[in-house]
Amino acid sequence: MGNVANIILKDFLTQPVILIGLLIGIGYILQKEKSTKVITGTISAMVGIQMVLFGGAQFTSTFKPIAAAVSAATGIQGYIMDSYAMKATSQEALGDNFAFMGYVFLIAFAVNIILVYFGKYTKCRGVFLTGNAGTAHAQAVLWLVIANLMVKSTTAVIISGILVGIYWAFSTTLASGVIDDVTEGGGFTVGHNQQLGIWFFGKIAHLFGDKKQDAENLKLPGILAIFNNSTTAVCVIMWIFTGAFMIPLGIGGIKELAGGSNWINYIIMVGINFSMDMVILLTGVRMMCSEMTAAFKGIQEKIVPNAIPAIDVAALLPFSPNAATLGFVFCTIGTAISIGILLLIGSPVLVLPGSTPLLFSGGPIGVVANKKGGIRAVIVCCLLLGMIQSFGTVWAIDLMQYPAGAGWSGMFDFSTFWPAVTEVMKWIGGILH
Repeated sequence: MGNVANIILKDFLTQPVILIGLLIGIGYILQKEKSTKVITGTISAMVGIQMVLFGGAQFTSTFKPIAAAVSAATGIQGYIMDSYAMKATSQEALGDNFAFMGYVFLIAFAVNIILVYFGKYTKCRGVFLTGNAGTAHAQAVLWLVIANLMVKSTTAVIISGILVGIYWAFSTTLASGVIDDVTEGGGFTVGHNQQLGIWFFGKIAHLFGDKKQDAENLKLPGILAIFNNSTTAVCVIMWIFTGAFMIPLGIGGIKELAGGSNWINYIIMVGINFSMDMVILLTGVRMMCSEMTAAFKGIQEKIVPNAIPAIDVAALLPFSPNAATLGFVFCTIGTAISIGILLLIGSPVLVLPGSTPLLFSGGPIGVVANKKGGIRAVIVCCLLLGMIQSFGTVWAIDLMQYPAGAGWSGMFDFSTFWPAVTEVMKWIGGILH
């Protein structure tokens, strides 16, 4: 049984390219499409999702060493806000119980499917398909349950699986309306770490600006007209931002980061690589969405009525590249302001930004804010996002009951919803024990 579960988990459910490819193929088969369409559609979708994942990973690999170098140069030590830090911390905390993470994932996936199948009553539609994020959720929540409810392993696995499955079903469904608006009927929702954040900012962004002031449609005069081209805008903004961000390193530090090569060339290539990654994402999203929208009709009609796929949040970035870049920048600024406040008040817990919450919460929520309230909404919402994620991470770390850990996710849902759930579990655990 354990080997079967491991095969299902490691070879299928946690591999989004394989899982989504299988679902696309099944969808076309259920629609009785020709074998050539089943094969070409499946492969096109798999290549598309791989391009999305590759582009997203490249964003992280480009910025992560820069953030680490700046943190080291400033001498600031603290907990890291990054989903990879959360995975490392929860895995170490679980110890031998880490082996149960796969069962939590499988229970969560089953609960998600059941809630969507009975969508007529539950109103749930989103099927969580982002395996890498899902495994992080499974192990983090398993640790929170064990640490706060103080129950035996079997009970902890069941409770964790149910909690995660409910979260996947409802959070992806809440985000789906906003995402459908942003993508103009893209046929998918997001399954990651900020679905509730997307829903929240989708509801309030219109209060801060006018959606007619679209970051993608803004026509600038003279030399500023270069920003009317999204590829160029992303590149130039990243030149300016990374250059300013790396000031604490000095020219010597930038040279070291560049492996001894010319420091100006390094900054130039950072901007070029960010822009290239956005083009890769855009192409991948187009390939994936065209097949997914068509194929999922078969699954909706034959297996799970009204189901919609919940995929990696990076799929949102190409729908407004300029807003995504601005969202990243202002989320970073909001995080920096929060760190300053924590230093001023002498907080015993200091958090440092990883690349993941800045890029993959700031960027997508920038896209959402732009759609709902234009450029001003992007600025306000992403500044607010950076602060919510920072102070929410401080709250989460206080509840983590593992002070030697590397850090926590730092992304919206794990800085708001899950700390609140943990507070409830802590209260229940106090009553039971």
